[in-house]
Amino acid sequence: MVVAQIVKIRNNTLRTIFITPGDYFYTPCVDGKPVQSGPIELPPGFDQSTEGLSVPWQSMTSSGLQVFEVDSDDCVWCSVGPLESDGEDRDWLQLRSGNGDPLAQDRWCALGSRHLLGTVGNSVEYCLTFRDASSSAKPSPLCEVIHFEHAMKSAPANAVFLNVFDLASALSVPNSILCNTAYNTMGAFHAAIEVYGEEWAFYRTPNPTSCGVCKSLRPRQHPVHVYRQSVYLGKTKLKDWEVRYLIRGKLATRWPGGTYDLLRRNCIHFCEELCLALGVASVPSWVRGLHETGASIFRLPWPLTFIKTLLGSCCGPRALANEQPTHAHTLEDRTETVSDTSTEITVTSTAYRSRTVRSPAISRGGDEDNKSILSSLGTFVGNSDQKR
Repeated sequence: MVVAQIVKIRNNTLRTIFITPGDYFYTPCVDGKPVQSGPIELPPGFDQSTEGLSVPWQSMTSSGLQVFEVDSDDCVWCSVGPLESDGEDRDWLQLRSGNGDPLAQDRWCALGSRHLLGTVGNSVEYCLTFRDASSSAKPSPLCEVIHFEHAMKSAPANAVFLNVFDLASALSVPNSILCNTAYNTMGAFHAAIEVYGEEWAFYRTPNPTSCGVCKSLRPRQHPVHVYRQSVYLGKTKLKDWEVRYLIRGKLATRWPGGTYDLLRRNCIHFCEELCLALGVASVPSWVRGLHETGASIFRLPWPLTFIKTLLGSCCGPRALANEQPTHAHTLEDRTETVSDTSTEITVTSTAYRSRTVRSPAISRGGDEDNKSILSSLGTFVGNSDQKR
């Protein structure tokens, strides 16, 4: 099933509202302080971040997450479950009365498709906001005051998110088995940092001196990797122009594409350094777990290092500097070369050259598909950017 995680609560009404968590798998924390038992009081003006607060599954709770007021019979139960009328086998965040009757169905949220017969799924982060829509003296019903909004849409501009991708569509199910709503262990992921509406990532480049830092054209979209979820890491104190200067003027020179290593220096390591510079939380352990485990194993002496060498020569990312191009397109200002392997996209930029594409996976669809993939990658930080 899909878990609806509540990462922030706001009470913009003049009413004191209480919520009672109903999920036994999580211990909620409000503003970093654990809530052991009992309801959480939300006075007017309440605005706090939460951790471990989720909307329970219908099959695992008798009442869901309860929203109520003192001295009032009005109570709303929030829960997650499928709908019989939904033919896409999705989980929905639902509002119901104490009798189980549906409430405000126009505000129900589709969370996404379930996996493995409905037992394992992803998680979606929400901001729970209470807004009184009535201007009359009579207060509105609680179901009309409750608003579940995607955390990214309601987050401030300086909020920092870690966008997590499955390395390929074939790895989505294995990743869901290892990292799901019940537990998080490790998985094969690509990661990027999104801040001020811009997404930054690190890739290997055929030219070892070319910069491997890339600003995505469209955040949370990738021609090969499959978007999985976004993790809120906190708010940076840097302004938007300071973030761009940090990346283009400082970090870019330290992250040339030729230094990319699948286990010891990849996109996740770049995200960790960028998070540290932005002053936010680090990359979660379940995102970096597979790379750290692999790096630890291959620190052992021969024959494991010999096995790594064989694997790298057989199926690892290859530089394309010495290969003959199969497709070439002239550009006016820059060149982008893209190579696709089973794990990463490799791109290089060289000013005033022709653009070259060579990849079995990319070239299979023809020139039009190649142009589409190239245009969706983004802009790599070049020498002209670093001088600004």
